[in-house]
Amino acid sequence: LLIPHVRFTIAINTKAREQLICEYGLFDKANATGGGGHVQMVQRAMKHLTYNSLCFPEEIKSRHMESSEDIPYYYYRDDGVKVWNAIRSFVTDIVNIYYGSEEAVCEDLELQAFVKDIFVYGMRGNKDSGFPKTIKTREKLSEYLTIVIFTSSAQHAAVNFGQYDWCSWIPNAPPTMRCPPPTEKGETTIEYIIKSLPDRGRSCWHLGAVWALSQFQENEVFLGIYPDEHFIDKPVKEAIRKFRKSLDGITSYIAERNRNKKLPYYYLSPDQIPNSVAV
Repeated sequence: LLIPHVRFTIAINTKAREQLICEYGLFDKANATGGGGHVQMVQRAMKHLTYNSLCFPEEIKSRHMESSEDIPYYYYRDDGVKVWNAIRSFVTDIVNIYYGSEEAVCEDLELQAFVKDIFVYGMRGNKDSGFPKTIKTREKLSEYLTIVIFTSSAQHAAVNFGQYDWCSWIPNAPPTMRCPPPTEKGETTIEYIIKSLPDRGRSCWHLGAVWALSQFQENEVFLGIYPDEHFIDKPVKEAIRKFRKSLDGITSYIAERNRNKKLPYYYLSPDQIPNSVAV
């Protein structure tokens, strides 16, 4: 079930270590963090990473952004919930096919070892993170697998493929600043802002990086498409067909909503969501 959603991820991580965050790599040339500052950023972020923060509906609620009446036109939330629910329904179908009871989940030693590894090594045994050490029910297993699939597909697509759209105008997201940030409101001038923005060379490095990171692979495989048949059982194939139909419905809905919009939002349209983090 998870194989399609980890496709090429180790390869792209290796590529990043060799070209982006290595010594004299792109981050050293064009980003304020340099080739080492990102490590400190990740270490700080890990202190705040929780299981619920990866559970999309819970994360939206924690930001008090769940109300479509109070906050309309929030397409990241609206589309994300639709995709989350489609994945959750699909995963639940698969789990129920192969696990006939809660006892079957508890007795799956490989599954329990997988979950324990993530808690012990991935989360360094941080009990406050909310990551489980064991999984005892089919419902919890379905949620856990949904988090893995959603994070590696939809969540990544939402934050990755809009990089060039947002960052191609450097003042939106300058990779470096040549002057210290102002400490008082109302004193900054346009001259100071221009003086602070990165020079042409670093801007070009940055633009090249975000453009490359925003491109799909030539052989990209999108959510719900499984060219390699890891499952041969008829009930699973039926579940996959049901999943694709659900995703097709979401794609059509988003396309219709975006029609004639000056600023369409399509990053969470299933036909724009690769199965895995491959770029």
